[in-house]
Amino acid sequence: MSIKSLSSVNVTPNPNELPGGNVIQQILDGLGGWALWGALGALLISTIVWAGGSFAGNFHAASKGKIGVVISLVAALLAGAAPALINFFSNLGEQV
Repeated sequence: MSIKSLSSVNVTPNPNELPGGNVIQQILDGLGGWALWGALGALLISTIVWAGGSFAGNFHAASKGKIGVVISLVAALLAGAAPALINFFSNLGEQV
């Protein structure tokens, strides 16, 4: 196989070209919702741990609560931005 024949390869991603593409889209939408619900739950629990640790004078619990708040916010950011990030890097890859 020569290099010349490899240059003619072309791929256009389209989930509708395969059977079940709409089902996969529904599954991904549901997973995105679960990710956001998980981030919300983590944020609420971390806030409670942070507040409880602060009021009780427990530095370790307050510190872990703060870390949990930051992690849950980053998780929500990534879950919300995931499609845009994937599209960005896919578009970047098409330019190579």
